[in-house]
Amino acid sequence: MRRLILFPALLYAGMASADPFESCTSDAYLTQSAVATTYGVNLSTGEYTLVQNDMGTKGKVNATGFNPNDNYVYGWSNVHNVPARFGSDWQVEPLAVDNIAGKTFFVGDVSLLTNEYVVYRRGASTGLYAIGLDPANTETYLQMRLIVDGATMNLRIFDLAFHPSDGFAYSVDNKGLLHQIDVTNGTSIELGDTGESGTFGAVYFDVNGQLYISRNKDGRIFRIDIDGANYSAELFARGPASSINDGARCALADILDDTNTEIDFGDAPASYGTLLSDNGARHGLAGGATLFLGDDVDGESNGTPFPMSDDEIDGNNDDDGVQFATGLLAGSQAVLLVSASDTGYLNAWIDTNQNGEFDSNEQIVGDRLVGAGSNTVFISLPEDAIVGKTWARFRLSSDAGVGPAGGVSNGEVEDYEVDITADGASVTYYPSSDDWATIAYEDNWPIEGDYDMNDLVVYLRTAVYRQDGLVTFLNISGEIAAVGAAYQNGFGIRLPGVLRSQIDENRLEYTINDLPTAPYNPLESGPNEAIFMLMYNVWNYVSAGEDCTFYRTEIGCGSNIQARFNINIPLLEPVEMSTSGVFDPFMFATPGAWHGSHYSENPGRRYEIHLKNQAPTESFDFGLASVDIGVDASDPLSELWFQTEDGMPWALEIGTRWEYPREFIDVLFAYPAFEAFVNSNGESGHSWYLPENSNPNLVFTE
Repeated sequence: MRRLILFPALLYAGMASADPFESCTSDAYLTQSAVATTYGVNLSTGEYTLVQNDMGTKGKVNATGFNPNDNYVYGWSNVHNVPARFGSDWQVEPLAVDNIAGKTFFVGDVSLLTNEYVVYRRGASTGLYAIGLDPANTETYLQMRLIVDGATMNLRIFDLAFHPSDGFAYSVDNKGLLHQIDVTNGTSIELGDTGESGTFGAVYFDVNGQLYISRNKDGRIFRIDIDGANYSAELFARGPASSINDGARCALADILDDTNTEIDFGDAPASYGTLLSDNGARHGLAGGATLFLGDDVDGESNGTPFPMSDDEIDGNNDDDGVQFATGLLAGSQAVLLVSASDTGYLNAWIDTNQNGEFDSNEQIVGDRLVGAGSNTVFISLPEDAIVGKTWARFRLSSDAGVGPAGGVSNGEVEDYEVDITADGASVTYYPSSDDWATIAYEDNWPIEGDYDMNDLVVYLRTAVYRQDGLVTFLNISGEIAAVGAAYQNGFGIRLPGVLRSQIDENRLEYTINDLPTAPYNPLESGPNEAIFMLMYNVWNYVSAGEDCTFYRTEIGCGSNIQARFNINIPLLEPVEMSTSGVFDPFMFATPGAWHGSHYSENPGRRYEIHLKNQAPTESFDFGLASVDIGVDASDPLSELWFQTEDGMPWALEIGTRWEYPREFIDVLFAYPAFEAFVNSNGESGHSWYLPENSNPNLVFTE
């Protein structure tokens, strides 16, 4: 049987030639996948969009390059095993090339100066080839000629790109070494180490002699300044990852069109990396921004370094996502209120040494996952932070690991001029920044009960932020340490002297076990006072465990803390406030729950127990103390509250993490010196609560 042979000319015969692309654009084209699919890539941000998924072929198209001489993209068609091209209709046209090497190629580009399609493959049987694309040159047009074999030029490269003017091709091998290739004589020179290794399957140039290399495994795009002889690869943007990658773009175009305003840039002084030429921080907005800081974001065609600002140009101040709830004090902690449109990673820097750059050790927030709405972020400034005006940069993106410069495909960058102070701002912790105070309750008020002081035990820590002596922000964190009560009880905290109307409810944050409780608002409605109802029933958040009746009051019962909470409280305006200890924590009866047969009806929210001599809230019903068997000796006129005639309290505050009594063990037995401390009104026995002054067999230990 005779075999029918199809010559390349037959593959091209009869095919209608598509129109070329209209112009030499700034976009890069990335052709991927086993069945050729092409994306448009904005190299400045890494944004990419599908431009064609049906290119009229069932196989790969590799070794692509844009030819500014005719505005076609050329590549190697694996299905046809010949060079091909595509134009504005994105349909692959195989070319009738003579002297075909008989191999497939995945490395190639178009030489602007010689108007030749150049391909390369390692190995003695292949090498570096040139194919003429100028119809006027009949000797070379669509003729494939070998320049040098692939054993003589043995480069482990995966794409190459021609410089816009010097005539050389450039590529980076898998070890990160930069090569300059002379295609006129088939020689190459190793220029230096770029510092980045991998498979760089897409390589591009821009008109300024900047080389861009895209790594397949992670899509990261690096920039190398060829004309500046700086061969270190700088992370420039984050593009799409792929196992099959090849890139083409017009090397006579800049990478960003001046008319493209769908990119958000910063506006700090130029030294911080604001302009595109300096690899300034930037975020893509194409297709409509859904992730941003504050209320909105708008784009611009390039950065506008201070003292100019894009806000002045367009009249829209979109740098509105970060509020400094406290001052920035050298050597101290500060609080930021960060508003985000959706979940994303927040990274931030402050130039604390004021050298005009964001150094790596000046990052104040690293990959903090923030959610939609208001987020409270704590930062720390170093002791050696220089006092005075400086700059801060905040970047929100769906990508983690974003640095102070470079492009990402979404999100927003906001730059702020800030003041670092050495005085006027302060933060006060109680009992300290890394210790806990203990609040312990006996829930039988106004009856004595078993007096084991473990019906509810809470570990608390507070932080008060001030500016010029006025309170601007409060943080309360805590853990439910024990629940030894048969009754169902809730836990709340009042801020003495602060009104509900002074709290910035829109930025209030409350979490339990690190999970937001929104839309639940812990700020109690009704009373004028600022009262936070943290848990209406603590039993909803803890469990006693197998063979246990209570939580962490019996040996072997609930040894691990199960419930942690944190509340961030911003104030609408700075206020003068007396802040000492743990404010006013109180226990109350769970509404609708039984609280003893001595009450004809469930007392609910009207029932409160506070620390000794702390007045109750507006919601308290003093009439609940009138039961016949009660021993409460409160006297509001004398400002005596929640104590017996002997001065014994129903609630204790201890300024450290306390080993409380075990279930049914009277605190007077567990800590014998406690009674003397109470009887002396605190004049003696100050250390009664320390472990060495306890009966160790009667207290609960971890």
